[in-house]
Amino acid sequence: MTTFADFLTAKRTVEDRALNRVVFRQFVDALAEHAADRGADEPVRIVEIGVGTGSMIARLADWEALPPSVSYRAVDLDAEPLAVARRQLPEQLRAAGYTVESTDEGIVAKKTCDGQTRRIELTLAVDDGFEISDEADAVIAGAVLDLVDLPAAVEDIKRLLADKGVLYAPATFNGHTSFIPREPLDDRIEGLYHRHMDEIRDQPGSSRAGQQLLDKLPAAGYTLLAAGGADWVVRPVDGAYPAAESTVLAHLLSTIDGALADYPPDVLGSEKREAWIEARREQVDRSELTLVVHHLDVLARL
Repeated sequence: MTTFADFLTAKRTVEDRALNRVVFRQFVDALAEHAADRGADEPVRIVEIGVGTGSMIARLADWEALPPSVSYRAVDLDAEPLAVARRQLPEQLRAAGYTVESTDEGIVAKKTCDGQTRRIELTLAVDDGFEISDEADAVIAGAVLDLVDLPAAVEDIKRLLADKGVLYAPATFNGHTSFIPREPLDDRIEGLYHRHMDEIRDQPGSSRAGQQLLDKLPAAGYTLLAAGGADWVVRPVDGAYPAAESTVLAHLLSTIDGALADYPPDVLGSEKREAWIEARREQVDRSELTLVVHHLDVLARL
């Protein structure tokens, strides 16, 4: 049985493809501006809220997107994926060319490239990123802001950000989930799944958080720097799913099943729900199912 941490690890390849490169490049440029302002001896301070299994840290290091000196605080409410991050990140950073030293709080990673030394001081902690008291030059909240009270969250992040600090919010869900091949019940299933996010689940959040960010951030005093689509497309290639991407499909189908089960029988009967889920799972097993999910990547400066 796969875990939530397995899903977080498996979606790394999906997000690598989906990440909006224009928004990402502007984020990297903003980090470089902070590095120039702070000088060589002072690290750029990054806080990541909802770090999961550490995919963003590994990506930034692997893509050489970080400034030469970084203080990176990574927090998550869930201890299980954070434990996976602690196990995985040292090897991932070594694969990116860093030497890695473990500390009581996290990792110190260093590498020299073209005569320039790069250093990452990484701390990993179980914590609520919206309640910590750090001061950050950049806050990363990937696939997080569709799961929280958005107006409150953007205000909490303001408290974290230093002058001219930036918020980078990639993979913010924005109202579209669909499957190929199409089935007669798909429109109803997809509509109920999105309605569940907005009206039924105990957890706050919104199925349209991506586009709502474009309104809420300026209203809260941020300047929007960039926004763009970042759609997940999970599909079989040459008769099989790349990497561990079948795990992404399996997890999402279980999530949809759980959401649909909250509806009474007069809205969606259990036999229809179970038949739809089983048919989709069989398509995954045969490497026949394609998933499309719409997200927005957003970058804003305080």
